[in-house]
Amino acid sequence: MEQSTGSRLAYRGPDANDPMVCTMANGERRAFGYWAAGSPFYRSGRTQLARLVSGSVGPASKEERLDYFSLGRDSNSVHFYEAWRVAGTGPVQVVAGTFDTLRLERRVQIQNTAFSYTETVWLDRASGAPVKVQVDHLNGFMAPSLTSWEATEVRTRTTG
Repeated sequence: MEQSTGSRLAYRGPDANDPMVCTMANGERRAFGYWAAGSPFYRSGRTQLARLVSGSVGPASKEERLDYFSLGRDSNSVHFYEAWRVAGTGPVQVVAGTFDTLRLERRVQIQNTAFSYTETVWLDRASGAPVKVQVDHLNGFMAPSLTSWEATEVRTRTTG
């Protein structure tokens, strides 16, 4: 995954050492091509997320829970709780076309705060590229980096 100036993302393919990670042209690694692979949530939850993506967690309603600390906006340590689940599979239509996807749902809560949101991520099952993200803020606190978006173009080695 490569992020250019602005909000454009161009899929480049998986990292050779971690199929859930893409390496960008500048060397940055992104989990599912979207989140920084060095982020506390990915470091603490990589194993659980791999189980979700591989389908080894069983029914679609099974959740994987993450519990980790990260730095907040004021550089103080904050305690995050997340719950991830596979919400389904199937086609999703975006500007870039129609993709057979794995739909992941993520619920995030910061301990002792009202800050919470849900995020739904549609991953193209053929390439692993995220093709759509829907963020629902559950209170008045909004993070500017948490936005909904959809792919306008997805190119793979076989299509261009």
